[in-house]
Amino acid sequence: MNQLTSKLHSLLFVTSKPLTVKQLVKFANATEAEVVTALEELSQFCKDSGVVLLHSGSQYQLATNSNNSDTVTDFLNSDLREQLTEATAEVLAIIAYRQPITKVEIESIRGVNSQYSIRALLMRGLIEKVSNPSDARSSMYQVTTEFLQQLGVTSINDLPSFEELTSSIKLPEAPAIQDNSVTENSSESQQADI
Repeated sequence: MNQLTSKLHSLLFVTSKPLTVKQLVKFANATEAEVVTALEELSQFCKDSGVVLLHSGSQYQLATNSNNSDTVTDFLNSDLREQLTEATAEVLAIIAYRQPITKVEIESIRGVNSQYSIRALLMRGLIEKVSNPSDARSSMYQVTTEFLQQLGVTSINDLPSFEELTSSIKLPEAPAIQDNSVTENSSESQQADI
């Protein structure tokens, strides 16, 4: 592998989003023709490995080999479940089903400060800040493609609907409230008869 191919491999490895040929030309300090040739070499290098080079139009990205998708999905799903606290998982579910949503709205739903959970989710790359069209001073949150990848879905629409999830949950019934007014009136009338 030549030095330029090695540089491109490193650039594509450290980013979670696709890079264009123009971006690679700029950061690798090479010509477009050199970058295209190096990308072809990188594609051949990765072909039979656990990581492959994907390209769509002029965009390139490293991704796990589809032959290993079951193993990777199992690992990521278990990793996601093991490392999220209950509060953080709750915030993530709220964001997934109500996105885009503000911090104030999240905290209104939960009834507690959610800053720590939001920060943890941002650091893990599961949610991202987006601009709030109605208030430039505040941000909104939505899930990322990383979140979708870890769940093994391609779109937020692939998640079960909120109604589907909650339809199987039986809420506990509230205990019956005894109406003491009937009992008190009966005692009073009995005492009046005496």
